[in-house]
Amino acid sequence: MLSARLGAGEREAISLALQISGCTLLLDDLTARRTAQSLGIAVPGTVGLLVQARRRGLIERLQPELDRLLLFGFRISPAIYQAALQQVQEA
Repeated sequence: MLSARLGAGEREAISLALQISGCTLLLDDLTARRTAQSLGIAVPGTVGLLVQARRRGLIERLQPELDRLLLFGFRISPAIYQAALQQVQEA
């Protein structure tokens, strides 16, 4: 049984991912991410997805996208922000 600390949607998504081999989940809640990862589920976050989009040429630059997220209240630690930019040679 999954932790009651998780939301109902997060519990359901993790349960479903356990039933689908090779499934990847998009979860930004830290407790949900850690739970899914501990169960062997791949869990890239929003920043990780944006890094992949930049590497694949789907977005021209990463920094404006990260800044837009911050503008709308998305929380990104300064360390993650800088690490993401470094991964795509924008820092």
